[in-house]
Amino acid sequence: MERQYRYNKKAGALQEAMVSAPAPMKARAASYADAHGTQTDLTTLPPEMSPGLAQSRRRGGAPPGQGGAHGGDGRDTTRRGRYSMFWYTVEDGQRVLVTRRGGDIEVAEGPRRIWRIGRRFEPMQHYIAHPGEFLVVRFRDGSQEHLVGPAHCWLDPRVHRSITREETLQIADKEAVVVYSEAEGAVTRRIEHGPAVFMPSPGEWLHTFSWHGSVGGAKVPNALVFQKLWMMPDQMYHDVTDVRTADDAVLTIKLMLFFELVDIEKMLVTSHDPIGDFVNAATSDTVEFLSRHDFEAFKAHTDKLNDLSTYRQLTARAEQCGYRMHKVVYRGYGAPPALQKMHDEAIQTRTRLQLERQTEQQAQELSDFKLERTLARADHERKAELSAFEQRLEVERREAEARLRAEGDRRDAERTQARRDADLSADVEARRQSARRTHLAALAEMGVDLTAYLTRGVADRTIEVRGGGTPHVHLSPDE
Repeated sequence: MERQYRYNKKAGALQEAMVSAPAPMKARAASYADAHGTQTDLTTLPPEMSPGLAQSRRRGGAPPGQGGAHGGDGRDTTRRGRYSMFWYTVEDGQRVLVTRRGGDIEVAEGPRRIWRIGRRFEPMQHYIAHPGEFLVVRFRDGSQEHLVGPAHCWLDPRVHRSITREETLQIADKEAVVVYSEAEGAVTRRIEHGPAVFMPSPGEWLHTFSWHGSVGGAKVPNALVFQKLWMMPDQMYHDVTDVRTADDAVLTIKLMLFFELVDIEKMLVTSHDPIGDFVNAATSDTVEFLSRHDFEAFKAHTDKLNDLSTYRQLTARAEQCGYRMHKVVYRGYGAPPALQKMHDEAIQTRTRLQLERQTEQQAQELSDFKLERTLARADHERKAELSAFEQRLEVERREAEARLRAEGDRRDAERTQARRDADLSADVEARRQSARRTHLAALAEMGVDLTAYLTRGVADRTIEVRGGGTPHVHLSPDE
């Protein structure tokens, strides 16, 4: 029976850097999805396209998360009853449909022992749903009921058409799904945001997105099939091939786009493939940019390819689709072999000239360095000699000052000593004169002629004149 509620558990992010299934497997899965109208989920592929799953089914195993004592469709595989010659035993925990000859059917629940004659026994199928699963119960009157796990149900052919077990869809934070529901002939749409566990109600289904995706390094339509929208910032690589410059140089421009989904409703009503719109808009902006530059001017202005203002159509289309374009990163360019060879030769020549220039510049800088160091050394030596000379002059000046101070101190000492000697001599003379005056005064008191006394023995010749007349004295030069 077809599994109607098997969803693609991967979110709708490009995630080009993460390890994923090989490109051939993804291409075959996409083609199978396009042919059968289903989503690209390897767990839903037929055995010929999923060898590992087919081998697991051939071995009687269950897909991941579906092991245990029940089958892959949720049926309980434990033993339900046993026959004996006259009795049928219904074990504890089991149920059996007992059909009598008249056509009436009874449900027998164990433990019970029933007479076999005239009765037909058919074990009832028991379906189990664990947490993260749910049971789809379809009734014979056309109605349908979903039982979220943990739950179980016994298949009663009188009431039920079929019972299947499906897995719920886990929606992480920053993820969302678009849910459609039909009631009374009207279809409505709502958005379920995570974190949540989504179980569809009867008459509900999810919107399946089919966008451009990377296959073999190229963006291929319908390569990205999913139900969960990614509300976190995302990025993708995009190579704009066969772009011509103003001088007809054919290049491949490598870009990386960073964007974020901010308005799901706007995206649903304005675009069926935003990634394809981004690819076309980025290609248009890149072609327009290169058409205004020749090859040399393009190389000189590659920094503008990192400027978001260069991508006017891309940013406008992203805003129109409910996205926010954060930035565009220029990752380089590729050229045809002939142009690339010429460019490589030009780079080699330019690099060689630059190396020669740098070598000569380094030699000149070394010569300048040597000259500067020589001049600096000579200046240092000159300053050292001047400093030594100034030190000698300072020493001699200080020695002269010391000698002058010593000579001054000596002269000051001599003058001081001479003053002291003079003062002492004057004092002695004053005392002698005072003693003499005292002596002469004493002699005068005794009637001694002081003139005669004082001049006695002092003159070389004494002339004594006696009488009453006026004496006349004539002295010759020899006398």
